[in-house]
Amino acid sequence: MDEWISATRCWSPSPSPDGTAIAFVWDGDGRPQVRLHRRATGEEWSIDTGEDLVSTVRWSPDGAWLALETAPDGGERTNVSIIRPDGSDLRAVRGVGDGDRGAVSLDRFTHTGSVLAITESDIETTTAWLVDADSSQRQRLGSGHALKILDVSRDRRRALLRRGRRGSRHVGIVDLDGTEGWHEIDSLRGPGGPPGAVEHPVAITWDSSVVAGRFTPDGTRMLLLTDGGRERTALVAVDVATDASPMTPEVLAEREDADLEAFALTEDGALAALVWNVAGRSEVDLLDIATGKSTPYAPPGDVVTSAVFSHDGDSLVMGIQSPEVPAAVWCHELSSDTTALICPQEEPAWSPGQLVHPSLEVVTTPDGLRLPGWLYRPRGQAGPLPTVIYLHGGPEAQERPVFTPLYQHLLARGIAVYAANVRGSSGFGRSFVNADNGAGRFAAIRDVATCAEHLVRTGVADRDRVGVMGRSYGGYLTLAALVNHPELFAVGIDVCGMADFETFFARTEPWIADAAVGEYGHPIHDRNLLRELSPVHRMEHLRAPLLVVHGRWDTNVPVHEAELAVHGAKAAGVPLKYLLFDDEGHEIQRTENRVRFIHECTDWLETHLCPSGS
Repeated sequence: MDEWISATRCWSPSPSPDGTAIAFVWDGDGRPQVRLHRRATGEEWSIDTGEDLVSTVRWSPDGAWLALETAPDGGERTNVSIIRPDGSDLRAVRGVGDGDRGAVSLDRFTHTGSVLAITESDIETTTAWLVDADSSQRQRLGSGHALKILDVSRDRRRALLRRGRRGSRHVGIVDLDGTEGWHEIDSLRGPGGPPGAVEHPVAITWDSSVVAGRFTPDGTRMLLLTDGGRERTALVAVDVATDASPMTPEVLAEREDADLEAFALTEDGALAALVWNVAGRSEVDLLDIATGKSTPYAPPGDVVTSAVFSHDGDSLVMGIQSPEVPAAVWCHELSSDTTALICPQEEPAWSPGQLVHPSLEVVTTPDGLRLPGWLYRPRGQAGPLPTVIYLHGGPEAQERPVFTPLYQHLLARGIAVYAANVRGSSGFGRSFVNADNGAGRFAAIRDVATCAEHLVRTGVADRDRVGVMGRSYGGYLTLAALVNHPELFAVGIDVCGMADFETFFARTEPWIADAAVGEYGHPIHDRNLLRELSPVHRMEHLRAPLLVVHGRWDTNVPVHEAELAVHGAKAAGVPLKYLLFDDEGHEIQRTENRVRFIHECTDWLETHLCPSGS
């Protein structure tokens, strides 16, 4: 079964401007790195980009460069580098920030040449830059809270920036002065923004959270993916204003039953690929911008994780996953209406039907909220079963039917898995994702207990053999459920979760702390609330055996949080195991470590949920 864990994964596809090749991130050699695929022949080869783990790759519009976002040891202090497609001339890219004190993020290339849009986050703020890969000249766009460069107009007169904390992200237009060359802008026209905004905003102020955005080719309109004024995220068009007049959005695409999760736009602006999140599964529409006509496209998998058009607009390149198929790259050619698998090309090491496909299981809470989750049942076994509830990170993330070797290993041991989406998860509308903010987190903790009670009541789970585990925020929620509802759970696994909000805010990266305030609460103004929500202050109630997993280089949720959980578990006198990866950060990226992680988790759960093989 280790072949399930070590199966090759591919993501972050980026087609070359001439359409002859596709670059993507590939972990077939045990760690994420850059790989190229030649479409005509199927030839593939890797590029040596050093020891840092690659998360993203982008091809420049002139074809001269590949831009990479990398992470030393998988930590949060990311870097941006460029390299020639032939593997030469590897070098770092940044504005003027200190990469050792912060994170450099790759946002995109501009539409021509080799100019990158990057953001640098440090102790005080985030700064947005345009950097020419050829000359290394820089243009500073501004500074503010949690900035991201969404697009730069084709004439490079304006940039579209997103700013703001999680759950409240707005966009502003930065006027680049319309002059040629590299001119630092100190002030811009437009109405003032709220405190902490970009120094020079022309901001869209309707109540909204913006996910993504693009300028139309002529630069007169913006296409935004936003939930402004609505429950579900939609695609809207907004005219670019140059004064303080109101901006009225025109809805181009929306659905009552789905969030618009992502969109891709052809370079000529004529066609958009819309990726809808329908209760976790993906549906794709091809939208003619001029006529509004939408044509459905059936992707070859359950979840589309990314989509990008080739420069000529004839190919839609996608990252796709399914419960039985690892993350792969597919290319759909519009002119021939054919879809081809790019990566991985090897045959899977398991037979069709060997892996379990989940069913959607909805849990209703005492306050009437419906929690959609994915139930995986071991083949050929009737309940009640030993069952583990898995809690995702975020919390603005979502459990979806994707390739998850951990679940399949547990199923092979006779343990059912319920991958829950408690309140605060994304993909189910604006009210749902905001339902756990602040004091609403008490209800989210109660949701975990409600899931356990539902599984027992419906005959899925054995009352005495229910476990809970989760990663990042899910690790926090695991600890919180274990200490607030100790009677419900027989075992727990905390993977890089927060044990104490006070120490989390004090020790995490400053830009992460700043972005988390709207979600969790303010570390000073909401100190009493955060203390009450922190599991570390209730560890004396812990009764379940606890496995704690963490990466030493995790600066998102620093390893101190794991040490607090371990100390509390020792004081409570429960069986305890601590698994620390010395060469990982917030994610477990290396294949050998993923193998060990899954075996350790499976053995721990089997030991405490299936004693003596029961």
